[in-house]
Amino acid sequence: MSIYHHSQWSTAHFEKANTGDTRRTKRLIETATDMVRCSGKSIALSCQGDEAKQEGAYQLMRNDLVTPEVIRCSGFNYTAE
Repeated sequence: MSIYHHSQWSTAHFEKANTGDTRRTKRLIETATDMVRCSGKSIALSCQGDEAKQEGAYQLMRNDLVTPEVIRCSGFNYTAE
């Protein structure tokens, strides 16, 4: 899977993330897609002026159920498969 296919890459890595809710998982995939597309840029720039997307990304990061470990494990598990 090439990182140049942003949405496919993000979906493959994070679709099985244990976020506790499918909406959070969808938001994780969407946020990862934006950040991969704009690698090295801030969240604000990666959301390309979409304030709702930007707020959604920040809410995702503030959510206690979406820990770095949850995100990391999802990526590790995809790689291991």
